[in-house]
Amino acid sequence: MTVSPQHDVIVIGAGLAGLRAARDLADAGRRVLVLEARDRVGGRGWTSTFPDTDLQIEVGGGWFTDQQHLAREELGRYGIGVNEVAPASSTRWYSDGALRLDAPFPADDTASVAAMDAITRDAEAMAAGADDPRFALSLDDYLTAMDATAAVRDIVHGWWSITGGCDPAVGGVDALLYAIASEGPIGDISYLRYAPESGWSALAEALAATDGIDMQLGQPVSQVFHDEQTVSVRATHAAFTASAVIMAVPINTLSDIRFTPSLDDRLEDAFGGNAGRAFKVWMLTRGVPEHALAFGKGAGLNWLYGDRATDDRGLTIGFGWPADGFDPDDSAHLERALRHFFPDAELLEHTTHDWISDAASLGTWVTAPAGQSHLLTAEAWAPTGRLVFATSDIAAEHSGWFEGALISGRDAARAVLASGNV
Repeated sequence: MTVSPQHDVIVIGAGLAGLRAARDLADAGRRVLVLEARDRVGGRGWTSTFPDTDLQIEVGGGWFTDQQHLAREELGRYGIGVNEVAPASSTRWYSDGALRLDAPFPADDTASVAAMDAITRDAEAMAAGADDPRFALSLDDYLTAMDATAAVRDIVHGWWSITGGCDPAVGGVDALLYAIASEGPIGDISYLRYAPESGWSALAEALAATDGIDMQLGQPVSQVFHDEQTVSVRATHAAFTASAVIMAVPINTLSDIRFTPSLDDRLEDAFGGNAGRAFKVWMLTRGVPEHALAFGKGAGLNWLYGDRATDDRGLTIGFGWPADGFDPDDSAHLERALRHFFPDAELLEHTTHDWISDAASLGTWVTAPAGQSHLLTAEAWAPTGRLVFATSDIAAEHSGWFEGALISGRDAARAVLASGNV
């Protein structure tokens, strides 16, 4: 094992957080080494094409919102165009054992309407800083506490697929309430407003091409040694030294890295603390109207959107979380899930990526387990010595989004520069 020449900063992870940090440090004249476990940059942003077609798809995250100005700024900096996402052309719901095309509940179901109104009020109260012990419950325990109807449970579980994205008995309801307060009510996807024209991978590649960045792919890191003077990193093929390290990897992967000396308990308690376990499936379909939205109690997929149509076929996105008896890579399971919401639809082909077992992610966008959101804040992950942390999982704002990744990377670079260590 050889030791590299000294770098000023080592960034571990080439997702958008690590790349933004590396770019800013290189622009400030620092010598930056980026180590990435995968054979590509971009992390949980991965633009590809649907198999055997030229149709562009986002295997990971796809959209950004009106409020996410940093994402637009970065795309503009590199000349990457922005597409506007079409609003839902129609909405259908599956609740209380029935597929509904006009409303999520029967007109006389006043109990369900009242419960949905109560959820909206709770979201507003949480955003205003109310201290309510129910906000520390899991989603399912919260719904039980409010005595939600079966129909409300079904509708909320459907929306949970794109907010919490994990077992609703595990994930904290605050993820749902935060999403409602910041993005809009359940059923409104107008906040999913924009997408990069050439994809998030194009932005990652542009950031990685910055002069002054030494990019090394296929270099998973196994150990980090740190003291008051320097930091050493052991990767697959070499060891490297620097004056500071930015750990820009998802927090669920930190348990696979040995830190010497060990980090303090406030950090190690949060290793693996992202409960996000969603899956995203792209399906080539017939019979799904373009821009149609469907959600509720699914048969493995709980939220679907007709992304676009071409000739007599269309690309449909489906979201869900792991459940017994459903395999998101099984054609028969997917066709059953598709027809649950679109009875006349036909599944032609499909593709997905298993982010949950992917060793470089071990999960999807961030959702704290019930009562554990305090472990996943930027304050909890403040720099420790010469180690600085950057990931969308712990962003000061817009956590779980690429906007959060860019914010976290920017803040990490500022922290390194302000420390005086480099």
